Amino acid sequence: METTVGLPNMLQKILLSCGILSPLFYLGTDWLAGRLLKGYSFAAQSMSELSAAGSPTRSLVVSLTLVASMLMTAFGVGAWRLAGQALLPRIVGGLLIGNATTGFIATLFFPTRFGERPIFGSAGVIIMFLSVVCFVLAMVIGAAAFSSWLRILSIGIPVSYVFLAILRFATAASGPAEETAALIGTQERTMVYSFLVWVMALAIYLLLLSSRGVDSFSGVGG
Repeated sequence: METTVGLPNMLQKILLSCGILSPLFYLGTDWLAGRLLKGYSFAAQSMSELSAAGSPTRSLVVSLTLVASMLMTAFGVGAWRLAGQALLPRIVGGLLIGNATTGFIATLFFPTRFGERPIFGSAGVIIMFLSVVCFVLAMVIGAAAFSSWLRILSIGIPVSYVFLAILRFATAASGPAEETAALIGTQERTMVYSFLVWVMALAIYLLLLSSRGVDSFSGVGG
């Protein structure tokens, strides 16, 4: 697999660099909107409240999320093109595109109402769940597709999700529902932020491979 795969080498590196810029946009959007929304609690309130219909920060969040989604899609394309004929890295690239697309669709077309909890089974919740499935599968498949320190990270983050889920159920069973609900912002951000860290790590990993002139994923876990 040639690192350019029909693209100029500089353009390929730009696409891969979007994997660093996109997470920064997602993180910056969450931080900025949360600071601007009066009384908002990062620990106790869902991330979706910042883009909810009727929220004062909705326009800002939708606009910045569009930019972040476009950058994530560009990164997914770069990862796909760099993979050449290697199946697993291509799947990872496709899942990154799927995550960006479904997440933005849910944010733009199926927002929750400001001040209301998401209705489980609603279209928006289902689409957002698909977005989560995409990013979890991207890491799980990435553990098989890539090697070295990225493989360790790709295993460690999903495993931590399992422990978080166990902890959440244990907390729900032993304490009032209000206490469990008060942690929803922390729980969401732990998952989303760790995935974004993984995306940046993947971008660095692929940029290093590209700069080394690696012409095949064979021998690096692909």
